[in-house]
Amino acid sequence: MTNGSSSRSLVVDAELLRGMTWDTVIYTLTRPLAVIAYAALVAAFILNAVVLSMIGGADPEQTTTLTWTMIAIAALVVASIIFTRASTRRALSAAMPSGSAVRVELEPESVRMIAKNGVSDVAYSTFRSVRIGKHAAVLRLRGSSVVTVIPRSLLSDADIALLKSKI
Repeated sequence: MTNGSSSRSLVVDAELLRGMTWDTVIYTLTRPLAVIAYAALVAAFILNAVVLSMIGGADPEQTTTLTWTMIAIAALVVASIIFTRASTRRALSAAMPSGSAVRVELEPESVRMIAKNGVSDVAYSTFRSVRIGKHAAVLRLRGSSVVTVIPRSLLSDADIALLKSKI
């Protein structure tokens, strides 16, 4: 955004935080290890359902165990999604509280984000990947599962092209 174009800023509101939270949660839940974990849980759930239908109430103790196992698996999936959403929302709200101003500047070698808690200036080489959602650009740090989230509305199409070319 430097080199001729002005930096953009906006005031964060509850709707933006909600949108950025869901973009980040979707990114997190679609990471390869998360997909493998959820696939394993779904497979375990299906296997329990198949076994439960095969025994058909012949052994009440086994039926009860399989039923509780299915409930536990479903609860684990739901709880993990709720926990992921809550921790993401908490982190975003801490970095960009509702009502605060946020500004992003794309420098030749780094991304600079100015928010209520200070200035973050991170070299493009620090990031491993970028995913653009409807409300957020999610930049994943190298060697980590940690992400940096930028409000999508602060980035033009040219800015997104620059991020993708640099990361």
